[in-house]
Amino acid sequence: MAISEIVSDESLLPVLGTTAETLAQCQQLIALLNPENSPTDPTGLQELSLAASKQQKILFARLAQLRGQNRDAIFRVRDTKHATAEARQEIDRLHLQLQNLYYEQKHLTGEIAACESYDHKYLSLPLIPVEEFLELFPEHRESNEHDLMVARINHEHAEREKLEQARQELLKRKQALIAENKKRKDDLANLDKDLEKFIDLVLPEAAVPPVPPSPPSAFPTLLQHAKAPAFRVNIALAVRLQGTKHAPTMTSQTGDHESLQTVTSTADLKSITQRVPPPETPEAIQTRFRVIAAFWAVIIFLGFPIWWKTTSIYRAHLPIQDMVDWADGKACRPVFPLEIHVVAPAMQSPESQHLVRTTQHALDDLNEFAAHHLRLKLTNDTDTSVTQNIDNNPALRADTTQLDIFYPPSQAPIPSSSNPPLSIFIAEELQRLYSEEKATIAYILSGEAAGHDLESISRRLRRSMKYADTYHLSFSLFTPGSAPSSWDIEAAVQEYLSPLLHAFGPISNFTIDTQVQLYATFSPMAPPPVYDQTEAAWTLKKEDLSAFINAAEWPLNPSIGNGPTLNFILYVPDPSQSPMVVKENRASSWIIPQWGGVFLLNPPLAQADKSGSQANPTHISQEVLRPAFLTFSHQLLTLLGTPTTPASLPLRLQTLIRVRAATLLLSASSTMGSLARLTESLPSIPIPATVASSVSTTLTHLSSACSHLREGRFSAALASARIAETEAERSFFEKSMVGQVYFPDEHKVAVYLPLLGPIGVPLLVGLMKELKRLVAGWKARKRATA
Repeated sequence: MAISEIVSDESLLPVLGTTAETLAQCQQLIALLNPENSPTDPTGLQELSLAASKQQKILFARLAQLRGQNRDAIFRVRDTKHATAEARQEIDRLHLQLQNLYYEQKHLTGEIAACESYDHKYLSLPLIPVEEFLELFPEHRESNEHDLMVARINHEHAEREKLEQARQELLKRKQALIAENKKRKDDLANLDKDLEKFIDLVLPEAAVPPVPPSPPSAFPTLLQHAKAPAFRVNIALAVRLQGTKHAPTMTSQTGDHESLQTVTSTADLKSITQRVPPPETPEAIQTRFRVIAAFWAVIIFLGFPIWWKTTSIYRAHLPIQDMVDWADGKACRPVFPLEIHVVAPAMQSPESQHLVRTTQHALDDLNEFAAHHLRLKLTNDTDTSVTQNIDNNPALRADTTQLDIFYPPSQAPIPSSSNPPLSIFIAEELQRLYSEEKATIAYILSGEAAGHDLESISRRLRRSMKYADTYHLSFSLFTPGSAPSSWDIEAAVQEYLSPLLHAFGPISNFTIDTQVQLYATFSPMAPPPVYDQTEAAWTLKKEDLSAFINAAEWPLNPSIGNGPTLNFILYVPDPSQSPMVVKENRASSWIIPQWGGVFLLNPPLAQADKSGSQANPTHISQEVLRPAFLTFSHQLLTLLGTPTTPASLPLRLQTLIRVRAATLLLSASSTMGSLARLTESLPSIPIPATVASSVSTTLTHLSSACSHLREGRFSAALASARIAETEAERSFFEKSMVGQVYFPDEHKVAVYLPLLGPIGVPLLVGLMKELKRLVAGWKARKRATA
């Protein structure tokens, strides 16, 4: 099949024409330069050279035209891809809208079905029959079934409202009649007592023999007896009610039938009796006093302690001053004494001792950070932390803690010299080895780093993860296509990463998980890589690296359990975009601070089929993974806060132990100070016993960590500081301490006042009356004695 039949795009047809012309021009130039057709005479050679030069210029013009058309075709292809992507996004958006409409239609259909099958209460209403309703309201005869039902319900509602109003009126009348009857009944019941009191006030105190009662036709008659010196007085009292305005009368019978007194109404009787209340008996006064005293005794000795116990906030005792002292740095001054063993087998004992002594003096003179000091010790043991085999070109082994220093015999120290050059040289080398550690610890403890770049230390600490007892390492293989689909991850981890993780054992533990994700494309918001002809590679700009991770679609593992997760991504680009590097420095990896690292793996491409198209290999071997995992190892060291110097990894890990111990010690002390300030500023929050226990454990391990640092046991100091920091965080973030903040004392008053007010007011009033009575009695006794 001819290429003109394959390519149907009109914009590419000129490219095909130019290609054919360029090919014909190349063939013509080749035929012109064929040695078999070249002339032998000089004139013919000159003409041939001119003709070849002319044909070559024409060929270059054709090639330039072809390059331009090729570039235009590439731009059109990019525009077509961009338009296709936008169209696909639009189709996806429309498809999503269609799905939303479908779900909404399904939801509305279900709601309609539920409404139609809903068993409403109006179906069971005892409505009047339709015929009767239409007779009452003939205007609804032409209404449909729905409007007719609505009208019937409204009619029923109106009728029931009228009946309810009538019922309420009848209830009011009933209550009024009951109250009036009760009032009249009470008046009639109290009339007898009022008359007795009135007679007690009017008649003289005299004994009179009983007289017969009044006739039964009258109301009950009360007889009052009185004694007179010379004659008997019989009084008969009769009361008749002949209407609401008829006044009762009282008549007395004497020898002359004289009238004693007439009372006009019952109200006069009540007013007279209320003027002089009957005096209380001493027994009643004592009873009232005992009742009030009993109530107040129950309140004071039983109610108040129960209320105090149930509403009081438990605040466990905390050693506030000790916590503040730790936060202010008064309880402990961290020191880091490093003991360095010196081995000098080629020297005599006096010379080696003199060398150690003078080197120690030089170290003390060079040291500007008193908390971190080096102590030299002469020994014959070669298995030491930093061993000096004493060269003006010192060699520090990368896998041990041994520093070899070779020197010529002429540099041997003289016992009479106070500052031999060899001692100064050794002191300067040791000071250089530990300069970054000193600057880091000084920055952690005081925020300063004398003689060191403060910004670089701060940047390195910001990039590293917060210390944790356990870290989770997640290794992910992402590729935009279907290959590679497998990798020798277990062998690579075992070969390149396990020794490093084993060396980190005294500091932290690690767990590892892996995954392979195919068809992992870039984020649509991320700028795509650009082909750089000068570099012959696809490049990513530095400012675009932050958008490289497609967190929305790539299944990256979140933090698992209590420890943080470090993600390491191995990205294999598509063959059409391989090789892929960072434009500014041609790097193939970078670190994402406090998150993980990325490595761009450009494996050797393999032919997928007979057509010759390139494809990624389906499997990545351990040898191909070697550069990536060596980079991951370096990134892991950086993310865990390992210093960059010295070159020896064991020394760097020992430095990391001391740095982590100082960080945890400072963090736990600061948390103790924050907790102390919190408990003092908020006296209403509770302090459970668990917080006090955690604080005690924190202070104990802080003291232990400080002691271990002074004695040079840095691993033990790190373990104690780790426990102290964990307990400090647990005590500060105790859940039960926060809830009381949202229930202040004002809320307590608002809750208790409506309950205790109705009970407390009568008790207070009764207590005040009793106190006034006691005070009045005391004053009366005082006046009587005076």
